[in-house]
Amino acid sequence: MDKQLQRLRQAREQKPNYREVLDLAERMLVEKCRARDQQPSPSIPIDRVKAQKHAAEGIPYLRFSELVFDPSQVAQTFSCLLESFQQLNPARFRPLKEAMEAKKWEFDRVLGRLLRNQVSEKTLEEEMGPEGSLLFFFLVQSLKPVLENLAEEWRGVFKDLPWNQGYCPFCGGLPGMAEIRAEGRRFLHCLLCGTEWESPRLQCPYCQSGDPEQHTYFQVEGEIENRVDVCLACRHYLKTVDSRELEGPLDFEVEDYLTLHLDHLAQEEGYLRPEKLFFEAP
Repeated sequence: MDKQLQRLRQAREQKPNYREVLDLAERMLVEKCRARDQQPSPSIPIDRVKAQKHAAEGIPYLRFSELVFDPSQVAQTFSCLLESFQQLNPARFRPLKEAMEAKKWEFDRVLGRLLRNQVSEKTLEEEMGPEGSLLFFFLVQSLKPVLENLAEEWRGVFKDLPWNQGYCPFCGGLPGMAEIRAEGRRFLHCLLCGTEWESPRLQCPYCQSGDPEQHTYFQVEGEIENRVDVCLACRHYLKTVDSRELEGPLDFEVEDYLTLHLDHLAQEEGYLRPEKLFFEAP
């Protein structure tokens, strides 16, 4: 975590217009690490036969319907994140609180819908108004410590499991960012559990289109390492960092915050992130 905090603080000095976002990112990181350390460590059966069978069939190892954890711990993390947000931005927090009270927000009910893949940023905006996107963000962040702990246990055994799908081999989460490494190899990063896996560079992870004429990208002047890959077939986009000239391992979570301007640019051009959070196995 120390390296992540250092990267955020350096960026805060370099990008003063990002100060508010990075202050929140730092609080979120600290709170999530606290949650990971304090929550009873969840566990899953480590079944090599199951892992190999699922990988061969393109099915993630974890089914969300089988996920066992204490929802009160996730609810506590959610409350702590909201409290941090209130302290950092009380003016922005007030309409969020009012929306939750007006719509009679029930955390357990919405979390259950999230685990059934019935909640997206779009659906919460439709239900809660403009504050829905913030609530969705905090909801996902609250669940991540549980999934990160489970994924870490799984990766310790199945790190080299062959996988060619556009969704996470562990939880089925869709990628939040991509990284181009040595020899032009592309790695995707799960936005839910943090697992990374290699993926064909000329294939859309969302619709699987491999037609090179359907793939393009754009960059911001002066940011040669950052780009946005877009798929013309499904109109989805994926932020990508070319780390071949960068020092040290890339921290996807930090880079996601530092490239929020790319999200805005992509969405202004009509490109979207997928509504679903994870792949639903049959």
